[in-house]
Amino acid sequence: MFLRRSLSGICLRPGVLLFLTCASTCFFPPRAATQSPQTTATWPPISKEELELKDNPSHPGDVAIVLYREVQTDNARNLETHFTRIKILKEQGKKYGDVEIPYLEEEVQVENIRARTVAPDGQAIEFGGTIYDKVVLKTRRFRLNVKAFSLSNVQPGSILDYSYTVHGHRDIPEVIKHPEHYLLTHGYAYPAARWPVQRELSVRRVHFILHPFSPHTHIEIRSLHLPKIAAPQTQPDGTVLLDVENVPGVREEEYSPPEETMRGEVYLFYVVGYFSNDSFWSDMAGLGYRQTVKFLAQSKLIQQEVARLSSPNDTAETKLRKLYERVQQIRAVSFEPSRTEKEKERENLKPNKTAEEVLQHGYAFGNEINLLFVAMAREAGFQASPIRVTSRNRRFFVKSLPNPTQLDAEIVEVRLPEKTLFLDPATLHCPFGLLPWEETDTDGIRLEQFNGSLVKVPVATSAEALIERKATFRLDKDGNLDGKLEVSFLGQEALVRRINGNNKDEAARKKELEEETRVWLPQDATVKLTSTTGWEGASGPLRASFDVQSPSFATQAGDRLLLPVVVLRRRSEKVFQTTNGENPVYLKYSHQENDEVMVEIPQGYKLESVPAPGGVKTRFASYARTAEQKGSQLKLKRSFTMDGYAFTLEQYPGLHDFYDFVRINDEEQAILQLLPAN
Repeated sequence: MFLRRSLSGICLRPGVLLFLTCASTCFFPPRAATQSPQTTATWPPISKEELELKDNPSHPGDVAIVLYREVQTDNARNLETHFTRIKILKEQGKKYGDVEIPYLEEEVQVENIRARTVAPDGQAIEFGGTIYDKVVLKTRRFRLNVKAFSLSNVQPGSILDYSYTVHGHRDIPEVIKHPEHYLLTHGYAYPAARWPVQRELSVRRVHFILHPFSPHTHIEIRSLHLPKIAAPQTQPDGTVLLDVENVPGVREEEYSPPEETMRGEVYLFYVVGYFSNDSFWSDMAGLGYRQTVKFLAQSKLIQQEVARLSSPNDTAETKLRKLYERVQQIRAVSFEPSRTEKEKERENLKPNKTAEEVLQHGYAFGNEINLLFVAMAREAGFQASPIRVTSRNRRFFVKSLPNPTQLDAEIVEVRLPEKTLFLDPATLHCPFGLLPWEETDTDGIRLEQFNGSLVKVPVATSAEALIERKATFRLDKDGNLDGKLEVSFLGQEALVRRINGNNKDEAARKKELEEETRVWLPQDATVKLTSTTGWEGASGPLRASFDVQSPSFATQAGDRLLLPVVVLRRRSEKVFQTTNGENPVYLKYSHQENDEVMVEIPQGYKLESVPAPGGVKTRFASYARTAEQKGSQLKLKRSFTMDGYAFTLEQYPGLHDFYDFVRINDEEQAILQLLPAN
């Protein structure tokens, strides 16, 4: 790219939430706002209707409601003012009297904080307490702070007002202000504002204003999850306005998608030069390549290590597995417990500047293990590239949104003649051929100089997340059940639990496994973990053995015992029971369950009847259940497969019907009859 003037003076540091590069932008609450009524000595008047409001008419039962929120953004002055008015409706809503304002200290400064509590009778108490400034997250690259304060006398019926100003530390780059001074061969974008229209609480009215640095600049607008009637309006002087009324709160349910994917937001950014969604991500891939090319420089040490691990008879996949296992021996510092500054100074781990240093030092930060794997794979003759992707545990990728911070994870792509592999050796305990669920079925960019482009990571199959349960139980004549349960977690199910159990002691792991298993049984059942294997490493299953006791598991009815044919229920009887859901359903990943249970029939009883086999198969799931007698035992088998993981509201009825069928079949009972006495 040729420019009449150098851009080096305006490019911001990579890795910080705000930076500018070829067609790039991201959105941290910008710096903006003209002087508004909220920053003066007076507060906007409160109506009689607001004082007397007892409930949220659009969603009765809410604990609080935002009556009004306003954000004014003034890019010319690097200022932004915020005003929020909240009505407390119930006792549980008093928590909103504790206010926290997050900010990045290096990027912005929070000033002019004012607040008050207005009693139901209209009497106001101005806030005069202490405002605490605390660090809530600290990494090697940035520090997240919070301004926190608590309002007094907050009760149901109270109205809370608070306002503050955000002042940015950096000015808009010259290439955005004066593109006529540059010869632009690419498009450039820079954030103007980010408007959070929808959050946890319902909002009666929200008002946003953007005053651009120039009325003649071009502003692109991206609206996410907003009703069509709520479109931003551009005024003749360049000001952008948005007014939205009766915004519902984001109602989180047990299996809701991440909140960020449901809440309405508006992104505004300046654009100069030729800009398109495809060119933006292509340029981002090129930037990523330039950021990693020095780190992946050829090395004699890496060459020697690859030669040591290789054998002439190795297949391509065997060779790749050896490299994968080798880099996973590197100490993953990012998965270790947080350490104090003194502990860090004592150990004095120097930053790695190249993949060779990762191999030499024997430790890695962040995704450096993945980059070492790329370097070794290339040395071994493979086509390997780093891929930056969106972790869908927090958000979903939006191509039309030129925000590089969407790409918050990194994996490795290896292109073989017969297939393409996506791998992540930098994730602790992640086996070869498997990705953490949040890195599957997502989008990313390939960091290559000339072949950089958007990449689609394939969805994982249900067979890659399997739970197998085998049990041998004894049923006594009083209906009590006791025996042994063996559980094997494989693939994704093992990885999730290994990562969750990382840095936890044996007692904590034991408690979590016992609590999980207890959910599968009646409420009064007791579960005791007797042994586990497979916590360490990446390959193989994680296995756990339990002693189980469930009193009165079978129901006595005269001279008969009624025994449920599904002993281990999982959670299917408790989910999706309502005919309509408020949110789409998000199960995170596809999965399978296979159960085989043997129940010893009590002496003196015979099997009178068992229910017929039950089963159903849909385009997204399947279920099968059988029960049969084997000598003095009742053999119970159950299989459950969920091939889908994301369901829209329109698909919810089908999901509800499937789980309804599962519940009904899980509740079927076998009948044991008492034999006549001799």
